[in-house]
Amino acid sequence: FLSPWIATTGPLPLVESTQSTWGRHLSIAVIGPNANLSEPMDRYYGPIAPCGNKFNSMVDAIRRHAKSTTWHWGVRQVKGNHTSEIPAAVKLAKEADMVVLVVGTDLTIAHEFHDDPNITLSPGQLTLIDAITRVAKRPVVLVTLTATPVDLTELLPNPKIGAILHAGQPASAVLGIGDVLYGEKAPAGRLIQTILPKSYQDEISIFDFGMRPGPSNYPRPDCPMQNRSCPNATNPGRTHRFYTGRVVLPFGFGLSYTTFGYRIISAPVGPVSLKPVSKLIADTVAAGRTFPDANLARPDPPIISFTLQVTNTGSVDSDHSVLGFLVPPGAGTNGRPLQTLYDFGRVHIPAGASTTVTLSPSLTDFTYVHTDGGRIAMDGEYTFRFSVPESARFDQGYAEVKVRMELP
Repeated sequence: FLSPWIATTGPLPLVESTQSTWGRHLSIAVIGPNANLSEPMDRYYGPIAPCGNKFNSMVDAIRRHAKSTTWHWGVRQVKGNHTSEIPAAVKLAKEADMVVLVVGTDLTIAHEFHDDPNITLSPGQLTLIDAITRVAKRPVVLVTLTATPVDLTELLPNPKIGAILHAGQPASAVLGIGDVLYGEKAPAGRLIQTILPKSYQDEISIFDFGMRPGPSNYPRPDCPMQNRSCPNATNPGRTHRFYTGRVVLPFGFGLSYTTFGYRIISAPVGPVSLKPVSKLIADTVAAGRTFPDANLARPDPPIISFTLQVTNTGSVDSDHSVLGFLVPPGAGTNGRPLQTLYDFGRVHIPAGASTTVTLSPSLTDFTYVHTDGGRIAMDGEYTFRFSVPESARFDQGYAEVKVRMELP
């Protein structure tokens, strides 16, 4: 129910073990416009009266663990710039042993039939974060509740922000965030979005649905409306498969309370024949279909598979998500994706133990879609990556292997 990631090493978990009581005696100040956000999200993403009409919030999530919990909006509206209540929040932060800042977006910013034009936190929220981090006794924990992947460029290097936990819009499952913050559960999710710099919002129009980079048929969003002669924009590509610009945090990034090591114990030597891929494409065309039959796209056994040994090299029992990416030959050229997430697995690994994970691509993962809608098989040398290099910098496991795939 969460897609959490710890962005920097810091004060988490608030309790070092399930037997420890030190963290539970800390006084916690929960501050931010999303601190007490509950009912609107619960009813939007779930039933009218969930949990016996009990609408839990981040305040409730912390109170289940901390004996002394206080809270304040600081900034009442996620898109507002009214800062008159920040001094009261600052007073609360000064008095507390620990601060949990809860920021992000809500349904006033983005919902069905209404897009968010920005991928930034509001100036009011940024002012609140700056004010609180300046006076907090310890580095704060920042929790982002948002469906919009907001730019975190200014927050990641802040030494007064000890950790960042992204929880999406958890609705009635918000109590689980407290379990993660207090170490009863270790974060094991991965980013399902790419965190982009705020400049991206001005690069490409929301009316340009093109995934691949290249010339756009629409002007840049920052083009003045009165200027009808604005040149068309250049699409930098969308999603981790095609975006060519700088990222703040990549799709698939995620950290944990423990560390992991990967070892590839089974992989094909190659070359591997793409004959089944060619047959799938031919059968799809013969059947008059646009999309291949999903049952045929994953034959049993698969034409290629990889088995990894995953070891929990740290001291905390934890779930772990292993992602399988492939980088095709000619990646990023002539309509080919930069990478594709072809499979993933989630396992629970006690501290010091190991387990195996087997991942397999589908036949369509070895194809790309031509501008006429037809699929074309990609032959050549592939790079198969397991998890993302950016997470590996924090000892979260990473491995890769190259395999040649050949057309008959």
